[in-house]
Amino acid sequence: MKRQLSEENVQLRELKLTCMDNLLATSEARVYFKDLESRFLLVSAGCDATVPAGRVLEDLIGKTDFDFYSQEHAAAAFEDEQQIIRNGESILGKLERETFHDRADAWASTSKMALRNKRGQIIGTFGITRDVTAQIKAENALAYQVLHDPVTGLVNRFALMDRLKQALVAMERLPGRLAVLFVDLDHFKEINDSFGHDAGDQVLAEVGRRLSHFSRRADTVARLGGDEFVVLCTALRDDDDIALIATRFVEGVRDVYVREGRDLSVTCSVGIFVTSDPQADPDELIRGADEAMYEAKASGRNRHRVFDSSQHFSSSANRLKVDLSRAIDLGELFLLYQPLFSLEDKTLVGVEALVRWRHPERGVVPPDDFIPFAEQHGLIGRIDSFVLDEACRQLAEWIHRDGWPSGFTMAVNVSGRELAETGFAEIVGEAIRRHAIAPERICLEITETALVVGWGEIQETLAALSSLGVRIALDDFGTGYSSLAHLQRMKVDILKIDRSFVEQIGTSERDRAIVAAVTAMSHALGISVVGEGVETDHQLDTLTGLDCDQGQGFLLARPMSAEAVVALAG
Repeated sequence: MKRQLSEENVQLRELKLTCMDNLLATSEARVYFKDLESRFLLVSAGCDATVPAGRVLEDLIGKTDFDFYSQEHAAAAFEDEQQIIRNGESILGKLERETFHDRADAWASTSKMALRNKRGQIIGTFGITRDVTAQIKAENALAYQVLHDPVTGLVNRFALMDRLKQALVAMERLPGRLAVLFVDLDHFKEINDSFGHDAGDQVLAEVGRRLSHFSRRADTVARLGGDEFVVLCTALRDDDDIALIATRFVEGVRDVYVREGRDLSVTCSVGIFVTSDPQADPDELIRGADEAMYEAKASGRNRHRVFDSSQHFSSSANRLKVDLSRAIDLGELFLLYQPLFSLEDKTLVGVEALVRWRHPERGVVPPDDFIPFAEQHGLIGRIDSFVLDEACRQLAEWIHRDGWPSGFTMAVNVSGRELAETGFAEIVGEAIRRHAIAPERICLEITETALVVGWGEIQETLAALSSLGVRIALDDFGTGYSSLAHLQRMKVDILKIDRSFVEQIGTSERDRAIVAAVTAMSHALGISVVGEGVETDHQLDTLTGLDCDQGQGFLLARPMSAEAVVALAG
């Protein structure tokens, strides 16, 4: 019996040794045993990744981390191991930045524990280290995308609001003044319409560089979207400081931009809100600077104006509010339609309704010049209602024409503020019933930012709209904070990939991979994919090859009148 047990013990010991040999020979992780002085006793094949150039794995035996890591990193590892030897407590999953003598830094996840003999005495340490450099780089890249604008590389609204809140908190400890400067380009839409969005994005990127150049080192320059920038200036001494900074922006932006061999003249209007109140509302600061910017535009553009805190609205802002209210009542708003095509057979499948304002004195006003203002001053609901009703009326007229494309849809942009209002689903349902159209022919487009940031306020409305049968599209995907993991919860039917990705798919393998991944994963969730801003044949061919369902952009068709849509559908 004793002999049998002895044989079994030997077999078990041999099995353990075989398993250990296999582990050391095949593990991709770095497995190692060290003595009480942190010298390597035994290492796995995975440790070959850390061996200095010109040396072999066996050269590690008897050496310490100081022989191939930097002094700082080796010292930290040595202290961890000596602490384990002193108290016997393990270290699990510690994230470390590894710095070498002869190669680029890396990131690793390390677990270490005490190595004991049969009597339980600590005779060294045992460690397992996994390289997580790729994971950390991916997480850092994702974090950068969440906080930065893809066109200009500047921080976005999310990061700006965080820094603004931090600046206000800092003023509680150290009283001072800060200013929010709202910078809006003048007549920027004309550049997009004349030269395309690629040229427009190049101008935006250049404006971002100039604003950064003329800002102070401690200032924050952000792009909110479209042609809107905000600069946060802290530690201001007096009004002269503010005026000097604003003048630099106006003069710095005002210059000739050469695009496609032609000179483009770009100017900007700047609104300023100054406060010394650490309890100020960040949203109110942005809104006040925005109002001052509109006053600068109304005063002739290409200049700056400071918000007058003694008035809730400037006279110019009040005039704009009155004009816009009148525009809704007098029928000065009208719609253009951006065609949407199937990429499989290039047939017309729908349109997107785009609102415009025909001002009696200023001519046709682009949406960028009045939609943000309408959102801030309580007029966006009336505009959204007009657009929805007129779009439904026009759709009903079209689909009753002989030979009209089957399944033709109408997309309507809806603001996040309107979605948060109680009763919006009922308004949509009433418009659909009034014009006798099938709910699935209406697609409500919501920006990614509005959907994610306001999710708690709008999820009931979205559920009601889904029950009604209308389709929901997530617009400008890739510019906000959501991810594909959220889409199933949000019950999105259509995902529109932002033009900033589409325009680079011919030259950027990264953007092409992103579009391919988004398309494949969206299809797996039963979501259709639309590529926005298609302006070249190569972009069109690439989107088609990636199985993108639909596309829209200047290459396919520009925004047009209802009559032009009829001719196109012909």
